[in-house]
Amino acid sequence: MKRLFHRVILLLLLAVSPAALALEVRFLAWDEQVAARPIAVPAGQGESAIKGLHPLQRSEGLEVAPAGGAITLRALDRQDTAGMPVDFAVKMPGNLTRPLVLLLPDAKAAGGLRGHAIEDDSDSFPWGTFRFINATGKSLEVTFGTTRKPLPPGWQPVDLRPGGENALPVSLSGAEPPKTPLYTGVWKPENEVRRLVFVVPGTEPRLGPLALKVILEDRRSLAAAAAP
Repeated sequence: MKRLFHRVILLLLLAVSPAALALEVRFLAWDEQVAARPIAVPAGQGESAIKGLHPLQRSEGLEVAPAGGAITLRALDRQDTAGMPVDFAVKMPGNLTRPLVLLLPDAKAAGGLRGHAIEDDSDSFPWGTFRFINATGKSLEVTFGTTRKPLPPGWQPVDLRPGGENALPVSLSGAEPPKTPLYTGVWKPENEVRRLVFVVPGTEPRLGPLALKVILEDRRSLAAAAAP
């Protein structure tokens, strides 16, 4: 009985240990400048480098244990007043199961970076889905085929899964009348592909007031890469 009691205590300790609470986190660099920077996850007396940073695809996964509702990242190319690399925290909501951390430039931050975590598990972001994130700071509206949804500001994901294989018209407009289209296009859904669509302010007037940054992930390519 005493041995069983000790075993139960051990299992409880393991259940709440950092290793047991670790999540597989992937990272996405906002642009090529961010992708070129050496960024790591502190680990003990050292750190684990984030490998494969790229502005158009997710990095390799790293096991990271959140603490106090956040994970800590380290900008290895910046130093604080003590000459140490600059650490910065990324909030990690407790409901995330497979986080994707967006690494964004931030001129006001000591490390020149900030992070934003979103859910990236295929159960909540299924294949065949277009996940829109409005990074313009203004309320927008998206129409995809016959479906229309608001796109609130604040990096809140909005999912559309049109289904089928026929190309459909897509438009983005302001949320208030007259809702003049700010972007129009024709997109084709694919059941084996999911797309993360960032809507950002346009930088070239001739191309319109909005720009889109689309991160594509193909389930068939992932399966081929994982095959022995």
